[in-house]
Amino acid sequence: MPEGINMMVRNNLAREKRDLNVYHNATRSAYMISHNNSITVPLGTIEDGDYLHLSIVSGPGNLERECWINLPSWCDFTISVLGNGDVTHSGERILLRIPPGPPIWQLKITRSSGHMNTPIEDYVSIGDSEHEPDDC
Repeated sequence: MPEGINMMVRNNLAREKRDLNVYHNATRSAYMISHNNSITVPLGTIEDGDYLHLSIVSGPGNLERECWINLPSWCDFTISVLGNGDVTHSGERILLRIPPGPPIWQLKITRSSGHMNTPIEDYVSIGDSEHEPDDC
């Protein structure tokens, strides 16, 4: 099993043009990703205390459109969101829909050592309704 998965975090908020906050616990590093940019970090296992924490920069104002978070199906996650959100699981991806309104949500992504078929690289992306959810 690989030590860490090269996890790319992509900010595809084309209409909202907001930055994305990313915290990587293993390296104790925080990043602010501008729209149409990405970073790649080595995601270890939760047993090693590793996780990614994602949120959208809160200002200025509310989100005008719904946003989508596209996750790999092998990851474990917890999300807190204000308002109604939807979770859809199909095939190899999980889609989380965040409704318009205050950008008050937080996502924690982890990887359990029990997943034997985990790839060596994958991605999570955040996009708005300008993109199809599969493209975000």
